[in-house]
Amino acid sequence: MNDSGRACAFVVDGLTYRGIEWGNPEGPLIIALHGWLDNALSFSVLAPYLAQYRLLALDLSGQGHSDHRSTDATYHIWDDVPQLLGIVEQLGAAPLIVMGHSRGAAIAVLFAAALEKRCSHLVLLDGMLPVPAEESAAARQFRQAQVDREAAKARRRRHFSDVEGFVTARVKLGFSESSARLLAPRALRPHADGFELTHDPRLNHASAVKLTAGMCAAFYESLTSKTLVLVAEEGLRVRAGLEASLQAIAQVPHCMVQSVPGKHHTHMEEGAEVISTRIRWFLEGADAGVNPDSVTAETVIAQSDAR
Repeated sequence: MNDSGRACAFVVDGLTYRGIEWGNPEGPLIIALHGWLDNALSFSVLAPYLAQYRLLALDLSGQGHSDHRSTDATYHIWDDVPQLLGIVEQLGAAPLIVMGHSRGAAIAVLFAAALEKRCSHLVLLDGMLPVPAEESAAARQFRQAQVDREAAKARRRRHFSDVEGFVTARVKLGFSESSARLLAPRALRPHADGFELTHDPRLNHASAVKLTAGMCAAFYESLTSKTLVLVAEEGLRVRAGLEASLQAIAQVPHCMVQSVPGKHHTHMEEGAEVISTRIRWFLEGADAGVNPDSVTAETVIAQSDAR
């Protein structure tokens, strides 16, 4: 593992996005987007395996060391996209590779759609657009967002007396102890009572609007980049509704869906080497020990059905 990458920061629309770079500064650029309440350190385990690339992992707004959004703003999955496009403009990089995990994968799909041909490859790690919402649930979803916003006024930030308390809490959410400890330096900040979480509590709020099945399909169909979807065997595949989502994303032109061992955060844990091997094969277009036809979208769906 290599968590000592190069610190970086970008200011777009008055918001500062901070992150970490690893690898070859002159190599092909990968912009990596972490999952919900994670941070840029979640890619530090993969980084050594992708050393020939310029791997730029960003703390998304309201998480890690990046700025929180203004009090009137939201954290919908599309809210970071304008600033991410601004960062790309500052980097002057084209084409580039976009990689995302979980919620970051959902953002990555929207980001890639906005980039169009400037995104050559899209890599989704146990994530894709959220399970589609039924149109009939729109009003209920909207009301829940308002309830969450109001309730937040009385909610106190969570504190931990020490790092071990944070690690224990994350393990209860399904993280391994090592991955929880890995995230801690950017997930916590000192407080009079010990430590407090750095993320904006509004990230726990329900979204006011969710995408429908037709909207998800339209985004997938709009993608022009080659796409690799790596589904953890004990991750998203065990969640209800994944089959329909996999069938939808399989319609993306030039899309490959494969299973990888491990749980939802396997890219930080036991699956890192396997995942990096498949990513290298996908990006390099050469045999890196992976048979691209070994697992198809239909196979993943069938495996999920069997559970």
